[in-house]
Amino acid sequence: MKKLCSRYVAFVVMSLLLICSPVFSAEIPAEAIASSYFHEGVRIHFRDRGAGKPIVLIHGFGASLDTWRYLEEGLENHYRIISLDLKGHGYSERPLDDRYSLQDHAAVVLGLMDHLKLDNPVLVGNSLGCAIALMAALNAQQESSPTVAAMVLIAGSLDGDNLPFYLRLLRFPMIASIAAKLTPASFGTRLILKRAYYDDAKVTDSLVELYAKYQRIPGTEHALITTARQMIPADISGLREALKKLQISTLNIIGKHDQIISQESAEGVCRVLPRCKAVIVDEVGHVPHEEKPDKVLSLLNDFLAEVFGHRNQGL
Repeated sequence: MKKLCSRYVAFVVMSLLLICSPVFSAEIPAEAIASSYFHEGVRIHFRDRGAGKPIVLIHGFGASLDTWRYLEEGLENHYRIISLDLKGHGYSERPLDDRYSLQDHAAVVLGLMDHLKLDNPVLVGNSLGCAIALMAALNAQQESSPTVAAMVLIAGSLDGDNLPFYLRLLRFPMIASIAAKLTPASFGTRLILKRAYYDDAKVTDSLVELYAKYQRIPGTEHALITTARQMIPADISGLREALKKLQISTLNIIGKHDQIISQESAEGVCRVLPRCKAVIVDEVGHVPHEEKPDKVLSLLNDFLAEVFGHRNQGL
């Protein structure tokens, strides 16, 4: 028990250092500003590649659309691939408001679907992006929003009682603010990526900078702390009941060595969703699509062939 507690404390410290590192002004590229849409006055950055049936990629907490770089390259010759930076993430704006709940993030996704006039897209989410994809699919089913054709959930969970300990601590802004003065973004980013990856050797300097550059944008601390504080819906039991009626084909991809979401918690997704198939990928952690993109692409290819009624070669 003592060893387990020490690991939790270490993870908390790492996570706080990652998201709350000293803030320096970071220039946002002109192309990122140009490739954006406005959701209720907030600029949301997205990337739109390829042609064909649409697939929307939704990243996780503290990440950006860059997490999908391998899947975009592998799928864009066969599908239209839309990835976005969630509000407060990547190159999207970070307003100092309180609208960072799952519902708020889901509304951003649905707004982008409407903006691009997407017809029956497949939603693909990682970690927090899984919960956002589920919320968006529910809202689309209940409102006059574009219908969601299917979902792919990567390292997701519906277990609000067993969220990572660091996310619970992030609800205390004072702790995060103290941690903000302790270390540069690159140092904390490296630590948390080593927790998210199964193979530490893949956590290179270039990968660290790919993630860390966004932590230097002013407003990141507020956005991530506010997202963490609102991550669990007030009526989570009601949400689970609603999801039991969500008749959407779902592929649930689980990293066998995930140290952030337990395998048991990830497998619980398919005990709630009525049309869900779970697949466990070995030798990966919390981001299977980054560690073993070829394996995830193969799973996606087979799943999308079933959803769209065809088979693409070469993925």
